[in-house]
Amino acid sequence: MKKFRTHLIVDLKDSTIIENLIFEYMELLLLTESSNSFFSSKDGMRQSFYTYGKSTEDITPNDDIPLNELIIIADNEEKAEDLLSLIHCGILLAYPEPGLTNNFTFLKEYKESENEWYKEKPFIKHYQKIENIGFGCIVANKAIKSKQLCYAIEKYKVSLDLNSFTPHSANPRYGQVFEHYDVKHNYHTRGAFAIISAFSVIEELELEIRSSNKNPRFLNTETGEWNPKVLENIEKRLEKSEIDSKLTFDWIYRGNPTRIEQDIKPFFGFDSEWVKYGAEVRDKTLTIPEAIHNVSYLRNFIAAHKFRELTQYISPYDIFNTQTLARLLILRKMKLWETMLE
Repeated sequence: MKKFRTHLIVDLKDSTIIENLIFEYMELLLLTESSNSFFSSKDGMRQSFYTYGKSTEDITPNDDIPLNELIIIADNEEKAEDLLSLIHCGILLAYPEPGLTNNFTFLKEYKESENEWYKEKPFIKHYQKIENIGFGCIVANKAIKSKQLCYAIEKYKVSLDLNSFTPHSANPRYGQVFEHYDVKHNYHTRGAFAIISAFSVIEELELEIRSSNKNPRFLNTETGEWNPKVLENIEKRLEKSEIDSKLTFDWIYRGNPTRIEQDIKPFFGFDSEWVKYGAEVRDKTLTIPEAIHNVSYLRNFIAAHKFRELTQYISPYDIFNTQTLARLLILRKMKLWETMLE
């Protein structure tokens, strides 16, 4: 077994979480970070960073303790990189931050003789102190036992990397933050494949709507009357995944109706409780099956196959909705939604 440094600095709360995780065939180890730059008070309420490392001349509170670096112990670098990627996915599930999708840390075999290097400025900058590392490790610990979950969360990460924005930007108090239309073909293409990847998460979890010409999805497309057999089928699969089919999902609609919004049939939902924020906020509350239908409509008729004329009208909010539903279903399936909220 070899040690690999992740360059991830772990705070006290996350250190406690990680110390209680048990991995098969691999191990997570916490070692005092080598730069002598990252410190915390014993209660974890205050953290300090010293650009050139802390020296005896520094005037600091006496209760400062050094933080740890996350170390992965594995048979080889490939297995360690795979685990680190799953941890990365878990961090993004806790909070999908676009800046973290392709600007993450890197792995390097741990050599004690190199620890002195990390006291030098060019090496200190390799360390990353980011939020939710502990939660990322919890996700990785659960996912690594199931190829289905591994592929689902990796597909989610791919979708975010193609195109995404933070949940903060979807807060209704800000109204419409992003324009619906972008003239660039690159944007249309990346947006379409972001939707395809997010929908593929739902397929990986086996939670897509299953219908056909012989077994249509709706008895009446205009009114949204479900075929009882189709609806019962998805509700049973949701319950099997221990996801309450009666849960609701708020679909983000901002600004004027888009060409794609006008195309989606049926049009589901009732006004979300926060539409009072103004005319720009037209969000709708949907059931989970209704939300899955919306995503499948975007995937099947807008994003996949040969691009249609409507593909150019994919909005950032279309992409956000598909990714947010995928995130919800992953976390519910892994029984980590409440843990994430905490």
